[in-house]
Amino acid sequence: MTSLRERQKERRSREILDAAEELISDKGFEETSVEEIADRAEVGIATVYNYFGTKIDLLHAMLERYIEAEAALGAEVIRNPPPHLVDGMTALFGSYLDGMAGRCSKRLLQEFYAMAISRQFAYGEHTYRMKMRFLDQCRTLVAHYKSTGQLRTTVTAEEAAMVCYSAVTFPFAQFALGIDVDADSAKRGIHRSLSLLYEGIGTGEATPESFTHER
Repeated sequence: MTSLRERQKERRSREILDAAEELISDKGFEETSVEEIADRAEVGIATVYNYFGTKIDLLHAMLERYIEAEAALGAEVIRNPPPHLVDGMTALFGSYLDGMAGRCSKRLLQEFYAMAISRQFAYGEHTYRMKMRFLDQCRTLVAHYKSTGQLRTTVTAEEAAMVCYSAVTFPFAQFALGIDVDADSAKRGIHRSLSLLYEGIGTGEATPESFTHER
């Protein structure tokens, strides 16, 4: 059982994150000051720094909280997966997309993307480790479909999960970056990408060895 002190600390941390999310969603990361966040959360500036260290650490904590919420949505799909692999993977990634659309403004999503490639986060290394939660769920779901005979025996769940994850990256990026794609269009793109992946895009009439490369 958590103590009163721990519950108060969790509540204050949540209030600071909520305040930061509101302000950054409205104004952007660079335009939002720690002073404004502290004022919105009704705490002292020192309290913000004591809880999160720096403003970029605060954004990192926001992303971590967001990923936890997304993973909870994904867990629901894993507990009751659709019969077919493409539909199941579409449902999994679609649940993440619904979470993005429901929880994050376009501006906040863009800030997360910018952070993921920033030098302060080793150009995505830190955020990649957090996003491994998604890849782990993808692997779990793929393993289920492999057990039902929907994957070739020569393909591992790890390989299939990585390929599926890569296949849906572009529709996600289009939505997150606001490139004329709404959530429904992005879901259709996800389903199409996974269908092409599952069915294959080649004709089977040629092999890599049949091509010659001129020097």
